[in-house]
Amino acid sequence: MFTVTYATQPIWKGERALLADIYLPDTTAKADLLVWLHSGGFRTGSRTHRNHARIAAEFAKHGYACAFIDYRLARPPAVLSRRTKKYLPALVTDAQNAGETMPESYFGPRALAVVEDCCAFLMHAVVNQLNWGLTGRFLLGGSSVGAVSALNVLYLPHHLSLKRPPIATVLAYSGGFAYPSFLWPTGARILAQSSPSDDHIPISSIRRLKWSLHDLQGDICLQIENDAQPHDDIRLFPQERLSAAVQRAVLFDRSPDPLSLSVNISGTQVMR
Repeated sequence: MFTVTYATQPIWKGERALLADIYLPDTTAKADLLVWLHSGGFRTGSRTHRNHARIAAEFAKHGYACAFIDYRLARPPAVLSRRTKKYLPALVTDAQNAGETMPESYFGPRALAVVEDCCAFLMHAVVNQLNWGLTGRFLLGGSSVGAVSALNVLYLPHHLSLKRPPIATVLAYSGGFAYPSFLWPTGARILAQSSPSDDHIPISSIRRLKWSLHDLQGDICLQIENDAQPHDDIRLFPQERLSAAVQRAVLFDRSPDPLSLSVNISGTQVMR
């Protein structure tokens, strides 16, 4: 593992240097890169969470590199770019008109700062992909607001005039997408896992996203629901091995027909 400074972004008290921890698989082959966005309600959380090394080790067994990145949090608040700030009222209004049930702080300015920061990291990774031994194929992942952020980074840069490379796959655990009018075709595949009884980020917006994608050419979503799935976890139930959860994500990412993924776990509903 090594750490890089990928950007310096404005905050109300000056600037914040943003770091990323990069984990590379023990192989000479080039690796796809999974960029993981941590949880914490946009108030807390860290790229150095104790579970991140375990997640990286499991993905490394399948030949993936992983990056866990800093992003600007609520205190001190981020200073958004002029373009992003211009779109903020329309985005918040869209979420409210859609009847969004997640907390408003999850689809306000804090959420947009993460989009700016993650796009900055992705472009940094593009510049360094040869040095890091990457293929140039990118995945996004996260749980809770990390999953919210991964979906925001997939769909919002087109509207905010932010540059990022194409995203092949998004792994969204206990997340959601608040802005139904701001979808656009990306060609990505989305694995969305949630609990219908989750009271942190209600499942309604991820269900809405799945059905909205029926009218969006090229994007697909496999939605997996299990009442036993813990919030902020990639496992479908507390006793599931992390290796099994990662294997499911890898199969989804690499399958020529990702909607055919079979999940034979009691109490699980799969919507294709």
